[in-house]
Amino acid sequence: MLDRLFEEFIDTLKRSVFLSMGAPENHDLNWDALAATLLSKIFIVVILIVFFWLLSRGLRLAVHYISKKFNTNQIIINIINNTIHFFWLLASSITLLSQFGLSEKYLQAISRAAIVSLIFYIIWMLFTKLTMRFLDRFYIDDSLKQLLRNIISVLLVIFGIAAIMAQFGFNIISIMAGLGIVGIAVSFAAQSTLSNFIAGITILIERPFHIGDWVRINKFEGKITQILLRTTHIRNRDNLLIIIPNSTVANAEVTNLTAHERMRFESYCRISLQEDVEKARTAILARLAIEDEYLKIPEPSVDVHEFAESGIVLIVRYWLEPYQMERLPRIQEKLLEHVKEALRDANINVPYPHMQLLTHSDSWQNNKA
Repeated sequence: MLDRLFEEFIDTLKRSVFLSMGAPENHDLNWDALAATLLSKIFIVVILIVFFWLLSRGLRLAVHYISKKFNTNQIIINIINNTIHFFWLLASSITLLSQFGLSEKYLQAISRAAIVSLIFYIIWMLFTKLTMRFLDRFYIDDSLKQLLRNIISVLLVIFGIAAIMAQFGFNIISIMAGLGIVGIAVSFAAQSTLSNFIAGITILIERPFHIGDWVRINKFEGKITQILLRTTHIRNRDNLLIIIPNSTVANAEVTNLTAHERMRFESYCRISLQEDVEKARTAILARLAIEDEYLKIPEPSVDVHEFAESGIVLIVRYWLEPYQMERLPRIQEKLLEHVKEALRDANINVPYPHMQLLTHSDSWQNNKA
């Protein structure tokens, strides 16, 4: 019984292989005839593929000659060359499939699907190129341009696949409805991600800052290193990476410290009430003039801020360039050193809190005097 079952299995396997190689169903297992038939079909396929290749090659050479002569746009030339190459592949595929018994109905469906895919490819090429050129005129951020390119590509791929499936008899309306339901479920499951994504698009459109700017976002301060669709990356002065969700950035008060060519900062110092303010101003400005950290135009300034109990409070204003923001604490510390040295060299007293203790005998002597 097992021997008979094994023989039936071998015969069925041979018949399946025989039929899969293009033999008719009512034909005997004549392997010599099948080999001859296959060789003839392969010969015809090779001849036709070579013919189509030579034809496409000639057309591409003609397109190249015309483009050189008339200085045609390179985008149009690429589309034409890709179309010629596409039709060569389509003709070769149709030839191969027709020789091995694929029905005319399926061949027509494959041809229509291929033409539809070519149309969507041409639309994608033209639309993306024209969109990128249009966005370049408005100096749109590269990240946003890449996002728009990806969105256009995904939408065209989805519609292209739907149109191709329609050529084979699929019900596209039910498939799109199912995808819509899945999209709604995913959107509910990823609300925070979508919120950050939309906020990222808003940031890229409004451009409150760029990569390399020094910003203050809530309690965080540092240099912008990356602006992604979901997060914004900041590197602070301690070389620590801070990743902030874009939804937080969109709702925060953002201070761009390097939005302009120069920034003004200020520090405070004190002199005694009896000291000459103009003398102190001249000494401090002369000391700052010999330092390279501070801009000479606009010049630093020294003014009276207030009269305090222990002395006169002076405010020192100075200007820095954007690249100095990373060293700002060090520059401010050095400024206080420079001010102290200037006041010391000018023999200007700097007040400090002190206390005088009077004993009972001292108080009696003072009253007697």
